[in-house]
Amino acid sequence: MTFFMKRTFSARFSRSVLRGRRGFTLVELLVVITIAAILAAIAAPSFREMNRSMAVRSAADELAAGIQFARSEAIRTNQTVSLLIDGRTWQVFVDTNGNNIRDNSETLLREGLYPELMNAQNPALWFAFAPTGMATSSTGTFPASICLTTADTPPIQRRVFFPARTSSPIVQAVCE
Repeated sequence: MTFFMKRTFSARFSRSVLRGRRGFTLVELLVVITIAAILAAIAAPSFREMNRSMAVRSAADELAAGIQFARSEAIRTNQTVSLLIDGRTWQVFVDTNGNNIRDNSETLLREGLYPELMNAQNPALWFAFAPTGMATSSTGTFPASICLTTADTPPIQRRVFFPARTSSPIVQAVCE
C-alpha cells in the first residue's frame, strides 16, 4: 500500500466514523433531562430553607441597623430618639414628648416592616437614646433582646441582643 492509498483510506474511514457521531440521540437526551430533574427535586427543599433563613437574618440585621441608626441620630441631633417595635413594624422617631409613643407631631426618621410570616417575640419593646447616646429600654434593664421568628414550621429564629455597654447590637443565631 502506498502513502497516497493509506491517506485516502484513513480519510474515508474517519469520515464514515464521524458521520454517525454528529449529535445526541434521543435516549441520551432523555437520560440527561431525567438526571437534571432528579437533582433539582433533591435541591429544592434546601433552597426554600435557605431563603427562609436569609429572610430572618436580613430582618434581624435591618433591626440591628435601625438601633444603631437611632443611637447615632440621637448623638448627631442632640435630641432624644426612640425606636419602637410594635407587631411586625419598627419605627425610629424624634421623641419630643418623652413618652416613647409616636404621635403625628413627632418626626419619623426610619421604619421597617418584617416579612409576612415573621414576628417579634416581644412586640411592645422600645429603646430611647439620650443625646449622649445612653440607652433606656421598656424592660428597664439591659441586656435587652428581641427574638425574630418565622410563623411556619420548623421555625427559624434570630435574636438581636443589645448589651448596655456597647454601641451596637449583636445578631445571634438562636433565641433563649
